[in-house]
Amino acid sequence: MALDLLQGICAAAQKAISALPRETAAQVLRKGASGDYTKIIDSTAEAAAVAYLEAAGFRGRLVSEELGERRFGAEDYPIVVLDPVDGTTNATRGISFYSISAAIADGRLLSDVYAGAVLELPAGRLFAAERGKGALLDGRTIRANGDEPIASALIGVDLNVMGNRAKFMEMAPLCITAKHVRNMGSAAIELCYVASGALALYADNRSKLRVTDIAAALLILREAGGVALDLSGNVLDCPLDLKQRVSLVAGSRGTCSEALSIIGSSSK
Repeated sequence: MALDLLQGICAAAQKAISALPRETAAQVLRKGASGDYTKIIDSTAEAAAVAYLEAAGFRGRLVSEELGERRFGAEDYPIVVLDPVDGTTNATRGISFYSISAAIADGRLLSDVYAGAVLELPAGRLFAAERGKGALLDGRTIRANGDEPIASALIGVDLNVMGNRAKFMEMAPLCITAKHVRNMGSAAIELCYVASGALALYADNRSKLRVTDIAAALLILREAGGVALDLSGNVLDCPLDLKQRVSLVAGSRGTCSEALSIIGSSSK
């Protein structure tokens, strides 16, 4: 039932996005609840998701990147955590790598998420998971890679540091060590690529990731056998609150540990 709801949200948002002219999609409307500027594509996808939840009779709360929090009835839980478009810049520039991310939780923390769905656009591939039931890509089971040396690995790294030279230099040793590096612009999909084994690691040290970006993908990753750690090496967890900002490494535990060692060497 939970995955049906999340897949319905994704389908409604996808349909709304597909009807938007590209020149309209990029127009800025306002500053959203997350602090970023809301574009028409974001607002349109979010409105479609809200309409779907209303029609489905959902009761609980919605935490979404643009509107913030909205209640549907008096219940505190469950919480739907939504990023209506993860990778808005890609979407509005005609770069075919963005997503819709929807998760549902029975508590206040990332670790309380019990179902998640990430719809990769425009490809239409659906990554999904329910707690304790494994991870799927278009209905087929996926697994994260086992421990893989960074020197032979294909990794994803977010290098969009926005002028922060220290953050860039902190990640430089990791990029130099890796066999191949990708910087693609949608954390939700890149985490799902780690879950499916396409990437051995995903790393973001910018302290800019929001729970809406990662809530669904982290469950998918865990159900695929991977882990996400903060930069101190602890299993990542935090409140489902738009004020939260996190950094992480994600992959197998061994590959994550090696990555943290390499990143840490840059400050010595």
